[in-house]
Amino acid sequence: MTKIPVVFTFDKRIILAAAVAIKSLIDCAKAETVYDIWVFHPDIDDKTIREFDRLVENTRHSLNFHYIDPARFAGAPKNNGSWTEIVYYRLLTPEILTQYDKAIYVDIDVLFKGDLSKIYNTDISDYECAAVPVEVNSEHMICHNYFPENNKKYIYISSFIVMNLKKMREVNTVSKFEKVIREVNDRLKFFDLDTLNIAIDKFYDLPFSYGVFQEIYYNDDISKAKEYPFLKGVYSDEELMQSKQDVVFVHYAGKPGKPWRMKHPYTDYQEYMDRIPKSLKRYTFRDLRKKLFSKI
Repeated sequence: MTKIPVVFTFDKRIILAAAVAIKSLIDCAKAETVYDIWVFHPDIDDKTIREFDRLVENTRHSLNFHYIDPARFAGAPKNNGSWTEIVYYRLLTPEILTQYDKAIYVDIDVLFKGDLSKIYNTDISDYECAAVPVEVNSEHMICHNYFPENNKKYIYISSFIVMNLKKMREVNTVSKFEKVIREVNDRLKFFDLDTLNIAIDKFYDLPFSYGVFQEIYYNDDISKAKEYPFLKGVYSDEELMQSKQDVVFVHYAGKPGKPWRMKHPYTDYQEYMDRIPKSLKRYTFRDLRKKLFSKI
């Protein structure tokens, strides 16, 4: 069986969501799929790592934690909320996972519904990365910022990336990322997403089923989703509806917020919160405050 390396990045503030993502990933794996899961982090302690290890006990999958010094991105733009320097950690995958020629990165605010082997085995030998297009690149974008340095047709979301690590090392993609962060710097609005879109020369287009936004997935009327105005420039309504049928994972981006902060989380997400070890059901003060004032 071929191991599929899957990378997540998170810190001690978001343990519960990470546990749900990892648990649903391995639960939805096909019988022949083996995941080698990697967590890039700045502050996860040994006790917590041992608690995460319980998720893969008695399975064919493996789980590894790799510390990254926050100082590595000391000069990179970030905010004091969710988007700290950790958002850039995914960009270091080619230099960290040198034993692999290919890897998959996924955000942790997700719930898996399917297996990743098909997309991992897709031939992207002519590309540095494969990602999901979400908006037409123009000076009149609704969600994302326009950068004259980026001449690609679409904006690609950075929540799910299939990385051709071998090619990225050959063309020194990490240095390209660092150059963008250094030179574009305070113009970066979506930080890692902007960096990725500017630095990568050409993407392999992935279907929207790899990261269906929650408002598209849970709404019968997709036109009511906050993301619909910019998604409709890339996808037809039929394609968006089909992505719900073919969904590989749901991405809890944008409104109405993260499910672990809702008074009444989506049923499928709640089922996974109930299945992870109690030791990983950790809420921060921010989580509890948002849960208290949640209208959902």
